[in-house]
This record gives sequence, structure tokens and C-alpha cells, in this order.
Amino acid sequence: MSAVGDRLKSLLGRLQAQHRTSVGDAAVAARLAALRAWQARRLASTYADIHRVEPFAAACEFFLADLYGEGDFADRDRAVERVVPIMMRILPESVLASLARAIELNALSQELDYGLAAALPAHCTTAAAISDAEYASAYAQSAERQTRRRQLALLLVLGRELDRLVRKPLLSELLHLCRWPAKLAGLGALQSFLERGFDAFGRLGGAGVFLSTILMRERAFMNAVERVLAGNTELHLPDPNSWSR
Repeated sequence: MSAVGDRLKSLLGRLQAQHRTSVGDAAVAARLAALRAWQARRLASTYADIHRVEPFAAACEFFLADLYGEGDFADRDRAVERVVPIMMRILPESVLASLARAIELNALSQELDYGLAAALPAHCTTAAAISDAEYASAYAQSAERQTRRRQLALLLVLGRELDRLVRKPLLSELLHLCRWPAKLAGLGALQSFLERGFDAFGRLGGAGVFLSTILMRERAFMNAVERVLAGNTELHLPDPNSWSR
């Protein structure tokens, strides 16, 4: 197996291990669901303006629903594990490297979410029950800022790579031709996810502005969390108008 193949195998093992941990920890499960709902609403508010504007709408929807949504993506992730041996035979190494980066981002995001949920107080079983101070405290306790910066960096690098890939018409055509075989093989959810990503970034005509917007706003959010942690009660983390100026 090639180096990228070994990396894919290792990352898929890491991802499945986190799925098992999350499912097996009943004490954290409710807080994890609440956290994901809180974060999904925060992101929807942070990006509400570009979510309504073309050509950013589809890419923003993909970002909010498929990468940072509230859903349980365990079935989709297991589908990735099933299809990787086929991808290894037909896709170029550059595409496989991007797939590995996407899996690493997924695994890291789930690990960070689980750690943050575990650090929340026991009463935080709904999004409404999570106060800004409690979120900020759990955010700081559960991971170093460098790790969260890596999560953001992975997302931005992956976005740039996807932006390059959608400029290759043959790859997009191949993806759409695989739609029916993928459904027959039980990989419809994975196929739909990949198509939405390709189509969304294809509409951008260049992802630079979109990715720069994410970078600036997520950095501003990280800074806002630190200010809340320092005792600033005027900020409201779910409301970007209080901290993004």
C-alpha cells in the first residue's frame, strides 16, 4: 500500500474510534447533541449574510449542513471506509491526499466536539442551557488554541484543494457518472455529499473570497471566546454583531 493509502487507513481507524467513543459514552451524549445544535446555530448566524447571496449560497450551505451540521454522519463515514479501496485504484494521488485531509478534518472536529461536550456542566443538555461563559470555559479546557487553529487551517487548505479540483471537468463528470452505481452499492449518501461539495465550489468561480471570509470570522470568534473567558459579559457568542466588528 502507498503512503497515502496507509494514511487513509490510519485516519479512518481514528475516525471510527471516535465514533465508538461518542456512541458509547451515554453521560456525554446529550451534551454533545446540545453542543452541536449550539454550534450549528452560531455558524448559521455568523454566515447568515453570505448564505443569502450568490455565488456563496451553495458553498455556505455545504459548509453549514455537511461539514458542521447537527447530523450524525457515522453512516456516511463508514461508506468512505468501504469505498476507499476502489478510490485507491482509480483516483490520482493528489485527489486521495485531499480525501485524507477531509477525513483528518472530520476526525479532529469530532474529537474537539466530544472533548468540549465532556467539559460542559452536566445540566447543558440543550443548546439553550449552554451559557456563553460555560461554552468559553469548556472551549478553553478541552483543547489548546493551536489545535483549534489546525482545525481551521485544515478546512481552508481543503477548500483551496477542492477549488482546484472542480476546475478539472473530467473529475466532475466522473463523479456524476458514478451516481447510479453508488446508489446501487449503498453509497448514495456519500455520493450526494461529494456531488454537493463539487457543485457548490464549482459555482463560486474561485473560492478565495469565501475562504477568506471564513478565516476572518472564525478568528474573530476565537478572540471573542477568549474575551468572554476573561469576563467580558457584553459579548454574546451566538450573535456575531456583538463580536465581529
